[in-house]
This record gives sequence, structure tokens and C-alpha cells, in this order.
Amino acid sequence: MNERDTAVWWAKVRSGGPQREPAGSRSPDGMRRLVESDAQSVWLLAHLPTGAGPHVLAEYGQEPMTLSDLSGTLRVLAACLRCCWADPAADPWPGRLAGLEQVDTVLAALTPGRDRISRRRLLTAGLRRLETSRWVLPTPGHVRLGPRVSAWTAMDLSTLREMWRMLPSSDHPTSDHLQEQA
Repeated sequence: MNERDTAVWWAKVRSGGPQREPAGSRSPDGMRRLVESDAQSVWLLAHLPTGAGPHVLAEYGQEPMTLSDLSGTLRVLAACLRCCWADPAADPWPGRLAGLEQVDTVLAALTPGRDRISRRRLLTAGLRRLETSRWVLPTPGHVRLGPRVSAWTAMDLSTLREMWRMLPSSDHPTSDHLQEQA
């Protein structure tokens, strides 16, 4: 791959986040390849230094790993993480496919007092925001973790494992869900 092709790829990743490509495609210098579980495609992500600060991230067009909690987006990510990360002892990528009902059950516990309609709006809007930067990959009726979660450091994962253990499981319906089923 020549310099021009590499520059084009970097521009794609800067403007649109991680890019999905067929498994046999070449990857430009400085990109990480994440293989999908079906081995038919890969995600190309910028490989930045571990200690890259805000100025380096801005130069490469990468938002920091933190997310502001715009209207509950972090709660939506937490609910997705709880449902899609099957084994917190393992890496979260690629995770497993989870139904939106499972995610909604966890989100109900994380957002007490919200009715089903309000929570669905929160879930839909949060998934849109998270999909834009590839934190999650929603499909009709389901969601899974996006390639962006592979960028979490060992320290991040340690903290996230503790958080995962504290999050409610989708196996235990909340009172809101019990009322809806009655």
C-alpha cells in the first residue's frame, strides 16, 4: 500500500471512525485489524499510542475514550456492556449479540422512574450516538459491542469488570417489566 492509499484510509477513519472491510483486504500502516467472529470481515482502527493525550487524539481525529453522558448515553452503553460482554474475565470484543429487550431490562434498572416510552426513546437515541463512533453495532432487534471497545486498556478493563459485576442482570426483570407482562 502506497502513501496515498494510506492517507486515504486515515482520512476515512478520521471522518467515519473504524471501517469495516473484507477479511482479505490490505491494511494501511498504523491501523489495527480486528477480525469479526465469522472471519469474513475485519475492522480497521487507528493504532494510537497508549498515552496519547487530547492534543494527539484531536490531531488524528479521534475523540477521547470518555463519553459525556448526553441524555443517558453512558447508561445505554453500560446496559449494552452488561448484556453483550458474556465473560468479564475475557476481552469484551467481539462480545455476543444481545436482544434489545435484554438491554431495555438492564436500562430500566439503571433509570428508575422512567416509563417504557421514555426509556425506549433513551435507548434509541443512545444507540444512535454510540453507533456513530462504533462503541456498539445495532442491528434490527439486537445490539453487540463495537470495535471501539477493543481500545480499552488493561486499567480500563479492570474498572469495567468491577462495574459489570455491579450492574443488574437482564435475567432479573424489574418491577416495571413485571407490570408490563401482567
